[in-house]
Amino acid sequence: MKYTARRTAALLAFALAAASAGALTLKLGSIVPKGSPWELALRRLSAEWDRISGGSVTVQVYPSGAAGDEADMIRKMRIGQIQAALVTVSGVQKIWSGVKVLSYPLFIRDDAEFRHVMERLWPMIDRELEARGFKAVFWSPGGWMYFFTRLPVIRPDDLRRQKVWVWGDPDEIVAWQSMGFQVVPLSSLDIMTSLTGGMIDGMVTSPLVAASNQWFGVASHMAGLKLSPLWGALIVPVRTWEAVPARLRPRLLEAAAKAAADLAPEIAKADEGAVAVMRKYGLRVTEIPPSARAEWEDVVSRGL
Repeated sequence: MKYTARRTAALLAFALAAASAGALTLKLGSIVPKGSPWELALRRLSAEWDRISGGSVTVQVYPSGAAGDEADMIRKMRIGQIQAALVTVSGVQKIWSGVKVLSYPLFIRDDAEFRHVMERLWPMIDRELEARGFKAVFWSPGGWMYFFTRLPVIRPDDLRRQKVWVWGDPDEIVAWQSMGFQVVPLSSLDIMTSLTGGMIDGMVTSPLVAASNQWFGVASHMAGLKLSPLWGALIVPVRTWEAVPARLRPRLLEAAAKAAADLAPEIAKADEGAVAVMRKYGLRVTEIPPSARAEWEDVVSRGL
């Protein structure tokens, strides 16, 4: 009897160890604010992947830059410190620079045009990322980017008198400088201290991001000019994706696509709500007349 009990316990321990060894845990980093629609969508996707895989694929979400800036997260995925990241187009272009055309100011005009372009380009983007060692699990729109600045901006000369944060991509810096603007490359994690310290006067970002990070408290003027769509992608290293059992991958991708589709209207609604809330706390939205828009289009066309 004792032998049987000991043998049963040993077999049970072996089975548990084997199950544990077969489990895959993905540490997922992002700069998205805690409590934002993006972070909540990642939490829901994590729960769904856990359900689909029977606990063999789990996701631990680290929002608010806990895993570093987007450049840090790309590097950490390459060396295996984290296994996934939800990044903006700026992060994606650190893997393949060809996507940067999708964030050129005034290049894409509305949601319908953006979705039309992305639905046709995404298979190519997906292939280019895989060729560079990354698997794109999904892409999702994230609203629109606007100028948020310390002083109001209507025409290009209004912005030229202020210092604007940029991610630090060399081509982006050169493009802005060629148009006569003052740009300051910084980590996104340093924006608030740089605003309050006077190192920068504003940035290009979405209303939801500006509200979530409280940047509008200093950069309290929003120019009513849609500059470019904000979008991002959930990416994992190819070696990580290949560690997922092949039978699970289609179902995990299906769940991810649904999460991204559900997220899009949430972001649009949240952006509208963010503007309304920020107005109550002092944000001033400046409308851009047609003559000023024409100036912006002229400057951008010559700068790019």
